[in-house]
Amino acid sequence: MIDVVIIGGGPAGITAGVILQKQGYRTCIIDQKKFPREKLCAGVITTKAFRLIKQIYKEIDFGDLEINYINKICLFYKKEIIGRYVVKNRYAVINRAEFDYALLKYYRKVGGLVLDGQVNYQILYNENKIKLHDGKIIRYRCLIGADGFNSRVRHYVQHKWRASILCFEKFVPNDLNEDTIKIYFGDMLGGYCWRIPCQTRVGIGLGEFYVRGIKRNVKKYAPFFEKQGVCDLNDLKGAFVSCGFYVKKPVKKNVLLVGDAAGLGDAMSGEGIFFAIESGKQAALAVIDFWENGISLSKYMIRIRRIHKKIKEQNKYNKMLYIPGFQKMCMKYMRNNPCFVKRIMDEAISSYKSGYTKEIVKNLLCSCHFL
Repeated sequence: MIDVVIIGGGPAGITAGVILQKQGYRTCIIDQKKFPREKLCAGVITTKAFRLIKQIYKEIDFGDLEINYINKICLFYKKEIIGRYVVKNRYAVINRAEFDYALLKYYRKVGGLVLDGQVNYQILYNENKIKLHDGKIIRYRCLIGADGFNSRVRHYVQHKWRASILCFEKFVPNDLNEDTIKIYFGDMLGGYCWRIPCQTRVGIGLGEFYVRGIKRNVKKYAPFFEKQGVCDLNDLKGAFVSCGFYVKKPVKKNVLLVGDAAGLGDAMSGEGIFFAIESGKQAALAVIDFWENGISLSKYMIRIRRIHKKIKEQNKYNKMLYIPGFQKMCMKYMRNNPCFVKRIMDEAISSYKSGYTKEIVKNLLCSCHFL
């Protein structure tokens, strides 16, 4: 009998497993992919996320990983430069395949069982067991769904779901030693494009609002990639993500959802690693409280209330920043207020020391004062 089976070996699932293992519980991670595996992700880790990672994974020497610390950001609107910024809080750009594998090896080190490359398996929720492709049966007491946006487990917890953003990305060698994060607005409907350099490679990608029923041909996005010097789109990777549409009740009986499986992504920036690790941590603590203190697993919803509150706030301004009618005005405002943009990057995105509403009100009050 396994105490907790975790479906999905990303940062959310691994974090839940590590915390539970350290408390003496038996856990098992099941993943369809064989590790190390590539992951469509720009690989940007904010200050708040890196602080949380170091708290949970104290024994990992992150200096051994490929990390590019960047404090230069350049924003574009169509063909114009909105501004160049040097921020206070550096962003760490990592190789997700390497990063996730380092976390998984640490999970193994603390006693966790990993069953990767498990393509065909059945989850028998009513019987609290999983049947692997070779016929082996794994029984569990609790199940955590950490299997990303296309989560199998979410269909059990909340069947109705919709995609919000369609992403494509390709990596090219960082031959020019690029050291600036570049974000492009205005070319995508309800999204943005990016050029984000790690040490040895540069991630070039885009995210666009997804409308069900409208087919998207990769050729549509070819002009952007060609402008970035990418003409070969054969190995372009695509994936759906959710920004702003989270699962309101991510727990059902003895099953919990974390990370992308629960729709936890920053609605403004698209960041997911912080919410993944924080929700994985809170899911593990909720399970521990359930077994040791008799506290209902439904209290997990209270534990991640702060995350939901952040997403709700971000969603308000997401609609203003990405809707074409408002976007031009937003870009003009940002161009004329560089100090405000830097504060948003440092306080509302990188650290969560503040919020969008607070910074916008503060900036407007300062503007009125000078008038």
